Amino acid sequence: MFITGINGPDGRVTWVAGAAPSGCGKTTTAMAGNRFVGDDLAQMWIDESGSVRSINPECGIFGIVEDVNQEGDPMLMDRLRNPGSEVIWSNVLIDETGTPHWTGNGEAQPIRGRNFQGPWKKGLNDANGKEIPISHPNARCTIASSALANYADEAEAPEGVETRVITYSGRDSDTMPPVWVAKNSDHGVVIGACIVSAATATEVGASGVKRAPWANAPFIPGALGDYMKAQFDFFGSAAIAEGKRPILAGLNYFLTHEARGGSGKKLLGEKKDVKAWLAWLERRAHGDVEAIATPIGFIPRYADLKALFQERIDKPYPEDLYNRQFSLYVDNILARIDLQTTAYAKEENIPPRLFEVLKEQREGLVALKEKFGPVVTPDQLAEADARVYRDRQSHRHDPGCLVRRYLL
Repeated sequence: MFITGINGPDGRVTWVAGAAPSGCGKTTTAMAGNRFVGDDLAQMWIDESGSVRSINPECGIFGIVEDVNQEGDPMLMDRLRNPGSEVIWSNVLIDETGTPHWTGNGEAQPIRGRNFQGPWKKGLNDANGKEIPISHPNARCTIASSALANYADEAEAPEGVETRVITYSGRDSDTMPPVWVAKNSDHGVVIGACIVSAATATEVGASGVKRAPWANAPFIPGALGDYMKAQFDFFGSAAIAEGKRPILAGLNYFLTHEARGGSGKKLLGEKKDVKAWLAWLERRAHGDVEAIATPIGFIPRYADLKALFQERIDKPYPEDLYNRQFSLYVDNILARIDLQTTAYAKEENIPPRLFEVLKEQREGLVALKEKFGPVVTPDQLAEADARVYRDRQSHRHDPGCLVRRYLL
């Protein structure tokens, strides 16, 4: 889990902790915050005041460097390329001048050097005739956190930081939107349980495998059911004070053009867009922005994101892009729910609440599809949201008469 602080309005700092499998952007997301605490581990507890606190037990980062570049990771690249920081490298290529290089660094690549398998030159093939890349997929850098420009003084605080946002993310190219917030803590834990991600080079012999259930299952030391129950119990604990309960959310900036009606496997957006997603979560945690209710949770409104893209990364955010990113591709999500339901049914002692939430979401999505078709736009979602609100108001004295077919 990463821990990072997001600067909000009027000098406010909101602390975010996020879980993701290895190679799914934890370091990039941590560095996108204004105040870096950690990029890999978080120890969390509920203090006597009812706040969720987080602390990083490490003093440095040990990050995968594949695709780390100036465009998406400018502060980290500054430390990796400029004098003044001691860096430990593994599985990169060292060229004839002693400079490390790695896949996706956005720089001119050398034609020879030495890497994880020995002497290397461009076009070198392995025994199976496959070209050997410039660096191993598990190439990493290790650097002291204190060397980073956005390192937070609070990282040294033994009381930790008050954590108001929890995110879950993986490498999801075709299903979920870039950011969405759970309706409550139980739905939030289900977001984490249903993250699907390709396995990474940190798992020997498993690269390319789609992980289900629970994308970081290879890193769980105990029974999956116990692990999930601990999260339901922790985030739903009555010990968390009113007004201090974190929002739980999904993050996904790996959507591709081809998954949303275009062509090509390039990202539908940029890595740096995560600054806008985090800024929206910061405001949502404090009730500063409204959202559109959907069966999977709450998604942002266009006007709020447009303003945050301009404020945080000085970038236009066209409404067409918003519609492609935040339309619900219902059949994809239903397939994901069915995948998780089937997979978890084979596991022992899975909390029943997981299946209840998935059933609720499935019914809501099916109702949306019946009304609007397999692709539901944000405008249509807002229409359904408003209709449910009107129904609730008109039947507020008789909850049994609510129009349940929208289940939003």
